[in-house]
Order: sequence, then structure tokens, then C-alpha cells
Amino acid sequence: METKKMEQTYQQIANTMVNIVPEEWQKLYLYAEFRVGYKKVFFYYYPKNEIKPIYILDLVDLFNIDEDEYDELEDNLYNCFSTLREEFKEQGQEQWTNLTFILDHTGKMKINYGYEDISEISPIDKQDKWEAKYLK
Repeated sequence: METKKMEQTYQQIANTMVNIVPEEWQKLYLYAEFRVGYKKVFFYYYPKNEIKPIYILDLVDLFNIDEDEYDELEDNLYNCFSTLREEFKEQGQEQWTNLTFILDHTGKMKINYGYEDISEISPIDKQDKWEAKYLK
């Protein structure tokens, strides 16, 4: 069930990612994991006409981005996913543990939700597995 609040939150997530990326891009791939006591969000994007993705944490150094501005946008992403989880809870939907949010330059988005308990897997192993699945 999609609610108006969910739709607005998806749009806010997309807008925030677009505002973080300082150049033209083809596709964005975001991973979010939320559970009690743990939150993790990161994303990669493919610059226009490039085949190698850029990791979100490399942006500050690559493009001389103001760290405070970047931190504020990153905080917005975390808040969006907290809002999304809360909306799932309010709607009586099963709580996801992780998701992948894919956005292409035309505005088309796709979201893959995960519901399995992944708390025992190390963050590095989870990120490596996710990268192998989603990044070319």
C-alpha cells in the first residue's frame, strides 16, 4: 500500500540524492539499512557517459564540497528513511530491514525491500555483497 506520505518521502529521497551529486549523472543506487540501534545509508552514482560509479563519501574530496552542507543533506536522507519506516509501521506493513533505491536520470525509480535479519552480517560484507549485485 502506497500512501501520500510514502510518495512524498520517496520524492524527497530522490531530490536529496540529486542535490548531493554535483554533476550530471545517469543512475543512482542507494542502500539503506534500519533496525533498532543501527542505521546505515550510502549510495553510488554513475556520472553521465562514465562506466565507473562514484561513492557518496568521495564527493567531498572530489568536488571540494562544503562538509556542513553535505552533512545536512546526508542527515536529510537518514530522516527520510526514518519517516518511511515509521509510515510502514503506521500502515501495519511489515518492517523492512534494508532497501535498495534506484533512480535514473529520467526520474524513474525502483525500490527493492529486504525483510531478512541481516544483523549478524558485518557491514563490510553486506556492502561488498550489495555492490556485487547492483554495481556494474
